Amino acid sequence: MKTAIMRGVPLAMQNDGWWLEQSNPPAPRKKIGWQGDRTGPVRLALLVALIALSDALVWQVSAGVSLALFCAILGGVAIWLADVPARVAWQAGGGVALAVLPLVELVQPLSVVISMVGLSLVVVFVAGIRRATMIRSALRLWWVGPVVTVRDGAQAARQTVAVKPSGWDLERLVMAWAVPVILGGVFALLLLEANPVLDRWSQSLNDLRLPDVNLWRGMFWGLMALLIWPCLVIARLHGRLMPAPARHTVRRVGVINAGSVARSLVLFNAMFAVQTVMDIVMLYGDAGLPEGMSHATYAHRGAYPLLVTALLAGLFAVLARPFADEKPLLRVLLLAWLAQTLALVLASVVRLDTYVDVYGLTRLRVAAFIWMGVVAAGLGVVVWQVAARRDTGWMLLRTGGIGVVTIYVCAFINFDGIIARHNLTQEVVKDSWYICRYLDEGALPAIRTHEAKIGYPLCPMLQPGVGPELFEPADWREWGFRNARLHRSLQAIEAEQLSQ
Repeated sequence: MKTAIMRGVPLAMQNDGWWLEQSNPPAPRKKIGWQGDRTGPVRLALLVALIALSDALVWQVSAGVSLALFCAILGGVAIWLADVPARVAWQAGGGVALAVLPLVELVQPLSVVISMVGLSLVVVFVAGIRRATMIRSALRLWWVGPVVTVRDGAQAARQTVAVKPSGWDLERLVMAWAVPVILGGVFALLLLEANPVLDRWSQSLNDLRLPDVNLWRGMFWGLMALLIWPCLVIARLHGRLMPAPARHTVRRVGVINAGSVARSLVLFNAMFAVQTVMDIVMLYGDAGLPEGMSHATYAHRGAYPLLVTALLAGLFAVLARPFADEKPLLRVLLLAWLAQTLALVLASVVRLDTYVDVYGLTRLRVAAFIWMGVVAAGLGVVVWQVAARRDTGWMLLRTGGIGVVTIYVCAFINFDGIIARHNLTQEVVKDSWYICRYLDEGALPAIRTHEAKIGYPLCPMLQPGVGPELFEPADWREWGFRNARLHRSLQAIEAEQLSQ
């Protein structure tokens, strides 16, 4: 009888017994965070260096070009650490330049907000966020970034506390270092006593004072850490910055429906027609007004309410557009109403201009002019959207672009200079109190020119230090481009006065 010998293990049993193999255990999952980041020490060193740089450039300094320099360096470091292609890096660098230019012109709340928004967009851009979701991701960065900073800091602190040096032996440490430290200190004292040059150097070291660290400075460092650290770890924040996908819901019939939109448009067209006819008669036809009411008063009463009315009309037009696409009659009514709304905005501009011709400019009136122009342009985009049957995203992109460009350009305009020049050179009611009390240094060239013309000070009623004063930078960190131009303008005015 032959014996069958089976050599080895059958292949099926080998496949089924994979769990018996322990020589090659599965590789552990890579940790995504502070512990699993090999470049963690480099990023920590950059964090400390950037905090120290912010302390040197920004702390207790009247913000100037130093703030723009720090923001540019922070943006450059974020681009460098993101390790993006050269084309993306150049585009992001251009975005950083556009973001910090308003700070170079003048550090003001508007320029600070522009720079923060611009740098946020640059950071999410180099993180690989799609263009369609960049704005929402940039807004998420403002709260995701600080949360990640606190989480990474707490994780690093726990790891530092948990570290226990191997071979720690206090007795061996004392035996190894007691003699060198003690005798080295004695020899150092003797050498200092014997060498006057070394002694003078030691005294100069004793005279050095460390920077004062108070509670406010520590809070400043903490705030800088919250702003800086997300820029250093932006590559691993991609998933957190991605907004949740939009939910597609079925439109339900509510108070805004085809019937209510039709009735509303008929009513609104009739109401706006009454206002449009009255504006044509009163503003353009020079019709008589009730006793005791001037054209300036009539214009001022309607300028701001009509602007709010136009904004609400534009919002309703956006909500009514889907119904207008379904019925041609609603589309015609909507276009007619938008045309009347646009005429309403133009009438508001005429009203405000009539009032300014009598009482002059103020900051609020300048802002009203600007926003009336923005609203008129936005209404024009809405008319285009309805006529061309474009979607809401198309409209929002263009109206938002108009608003962003307007705000960005406004950061470079010296509105106080425009206001003072207009009020002092035009035949309007002279309000010296407003010019001297509420305008800043941007109005000084117009004030000095007017004073040279009239021959006496414009602001004698104010105490010293209350009226516009020219800022004098203490050092290069407080330099600003607009302030430098004002210095040159005032020097030219003084030189012209001396030559006469």
